[in-house]
Amino acid sequence: MTRATTAILGGLKDVIFGRLTWLALINLVVAATITVFIARAGLRYLVPLVPDSGGWLGYVSMAGSFFASVAVIVLAVALSPAISMVVGGALFDFAAERIEKKIGAPKARAVPIQEGLMNGVRIALPALALNLLAIPLYFIPVVNAITFYTLNGFLMGREYATITAARHMSYRDAVALRKRHGSEVFMVGLACSLVPFLAPLVGASAMTRLIQSRR
Repeated sequence: MTRATTAILGGLKDVIFGRLTWLALINLVVAATITVFIARAGLRYLVPLVPDSGGWLGYVSMAGSFFASVAVIVLAVALSPAISMVVGGALFDFAAERIEKKIGAPKARAVPIQEGLMNGVRIALPALALNLLAIPLYFIPVVNAITFYTLNGFLMGREYATITAARHMSYRDAVALRKRHGSEVFMVGLACSLVPFLAPLVGASAMTRLIQSRR
C-alpha cells in the first residue's frame, strides 16, 4: 500500500503545481462546463414538464417540481465522472508521457490522439452505464457517497491501470499486471474518484508511477 500512497501523492503534486497543472485545468473547465450545461438544460426543459395545478394539487405539483429538480442534479453528478473521462481521454497519454520522462521510465509507444479519445470513451461507457443503474442509490444519504466513490474508484483504477501498462506491454500482460496488484490499483482509482473533474490527470500521473514501480 505504501507504493500506492506514494503514487497518489505524486499524482496530486503533479496536478496541483507540477507538470500537469495546465492540462488538469483544461480538463476541469471543459468537464465542469459540460456537466453544468447538462444540469441547467434539465432544469430548464425537463422540470417545467411537471404540470401546474391549483388548490391542494398545487402542493403536489410543487413537490413534483422539487423532486424533479433534485433528480436532474443527481443525474448530472452521476454523469460527471463519465464526462471527465471522455474529456481527459485525449489528454491521458500525453500526461503519462510527461510523467514517464520526469521519473526516467522507458520510452513508451506513441499513442495517436484518436486512440486517446477512444480510450476515454471506453473508460466512460461502463462508468456511465453503471452510474445510471446506481442512480436510485444516490438518493439515499451515506449510501450515495459510498456507492459513488467505490463504484467510480473501481472503474477508474481498472481502466487507468490497464491503459497505462499497455503503453509498455501487450494488452494481455497489462491486464495481468493490473490483477496482480488489484488492491493498489483500487486505492489509486479511489483517490481519482474523489476529484472526478481532475481524475484523468491524477490517474495518468499516479498510475504511471505505480505501474513503473511494479513492472
